[in-house]
Amino acid sequence: MRIPLKGLVLVWGIALAIVLVSPLVLETVGGGGEAHAGKKKAKKIKAPSVKKRPSLSFRPGVSRQSPKYQGKVGVLQLRDRRGFKFYGGSDAFFKEPTMEALNNALYLGTKSGRAFTQVMQVPVKPGSRMTRDELKAIAQQYGLDYILLTDLTIFTMLREKMVARKKGMDFTVKVRFGLFAQLIDPQSGAILWAEPVVREMGQLNATKKVRADAYGDSANNAVKTVLIDMATSMHAIGLQVRQ
Repeated sequence: MRIPLKGLVLVWGIALAIVLVSPLVLETVGGGGEAHAGKKKAKKIKAPSVKKRPSLSFRPGVSRQSPKYQGKVGVLQLRDRRGFKFYGGSDAFFKEPTMEALNNALYLGTKSGRAFTQVMQVPVKPGSRMTRDELKAIAQQYGLDYILLTDLTIFTMLREKMVARKKGMDFTVKVRFGLFAQLIDPQSGAILWAEPVVREMGQLNATKKVRADAYGDSANNAVKTVLIDMATSMHAIGLQVRQ
C-alpha cells in the first residue's frame, strides 16, 4: 500500500517531535548544570568558602613488592592537558593549589609503589614536546636513570541524574581523574612503559544539597586509585632495564 507524500511528512514530523520532547539523562561537567526531576530542579553546586575547602593531601599506602627497576627515577611536574578545570573553569576548590597538590601526590604515589629503588621529585615543568637531548640533559643534571613524564588528562567534578523520569532529586556526585604517564630511558629515548589511567569516584546523593567535602572525599579516592593502579601496572608490565 502506498502512503501519500503528505502522510509521510506528517509521520516524520510526529516522530521528530517525540524525539525532541522525550526526557534525556543529563550529565554536567564542572558542576554548572541542573539535574531535572519533574518540575523540581537541583540547586547549583556552589564552590566552598576558603575555610571549608577540602584537602587533597593524603598519605598513600606503601607497597610490599620488591623494586623492579634498579636505579633512580625522576618524577617531572605534571603537564596540564585538561579540557576543563575542576569546577566552573577554575581549580580554586581545595585548600592547596590543585596542581601543587597533584604533583606531590604523583611523587608520593610513585615512591610508595616501590617500582624503583630511588624516587626523586624533579622541579622541572616539561614543555609540550620533549626532545631526547632535553631528557638526557635533565637526567644528567639530577643523576637519573629513568624519567617519568606524566600528563594530567582530566580532573573535574560531575553531577549526573540517575533516572530522568523518576521523581525526586537522586543524582550521583562524582570526580573523574586521569593521567597519561610514560616511563622513559633518557639515554636511549626508549619508552619502557606507557598507559592512560582514568578512574571515577562518587556516590549517590538523594537530597538537593551537596557538601563540598563529598567532592573532596571523591577526589582523594579517585587520585589514590589512579596512582595505585598506575604503579601496579608499571611494576607488572613495564620493560625492565638492568643497570
